[in-house]
This record gives sequence, C-alpha cells and structure tokens, in this order.
Amino acid sequence: MCAAEATVKEQIVETAPKPPSVKGPAEYFTGDVWIDGLARGSEQSRLSVASVHFTPGARTAWHTHPVGQTVYVTEGVGRCQRRGGPLRRSGPETASSSSPARITGTAPPPTAS
Repeated sequence: MCAAEATVKEQIVETAPKPPSVKGPAEYFTGDVWIDGLARGSEQSRLSVASVHFTPGARTAWHTHPVGQTVYVTEGVGRCQRRGGPLRRSGPETASSSSPARITGTAPPPTAS
C-alpha cells in the first residue's frame, strides 16, 4: 500500500428520494414558479440549493438575502435587478451574485411594441 492509499478514508454517500416540486408561494413570486429542492446543508450550514423554474412572465418579489445569493441560469433568459439599479440580463450557463443584504428582484416582462 502506498502512502496516498493509507490516508484515504471511507466515504459515506447517502441517497434520498427526490422531494416533489412545490409551487412558489404568492408572497415571493408573481406568476407560476416551481421549486425543486436539490440540497440542504446540515444544521450548522446555510447552504441551500434549489432549481427554480419560472413560467413566461413570472418573477420574484423584491427581497433580500442576508448572506448573499448566487444564481445560475441554466435555460432561457434571466433578468435581475437591484432596487434602483439597471436591469441585468443573463443567458444559459451564466451566473450572477448579490452582496449580502442587497434588495434584489426581477423586473416585469418587456411589453410588446
């Protein structure tokens, strides 16, 4: 046995059934939004990972994230904004992060001209 093999510890992998998708609550979203919880850290961790699906025209209400948030757009077009700031768009495979305690939300969908 080489030195590298001697330091490898047994890894425990736990699996759990996928919880059902839940509809985003009206106090946080406008329109139909579906949330799939993907991962949550242990009691001491603030980690929470979810896949959130917005139907056309749906958006979030203005809100804050006390420790910040990172959003990865996996499909479609993401639109985010800090209150009073410019609208930012992001496409698939892009990420945006918000600083702690910033007020963030999404703008209404563009109007047809």
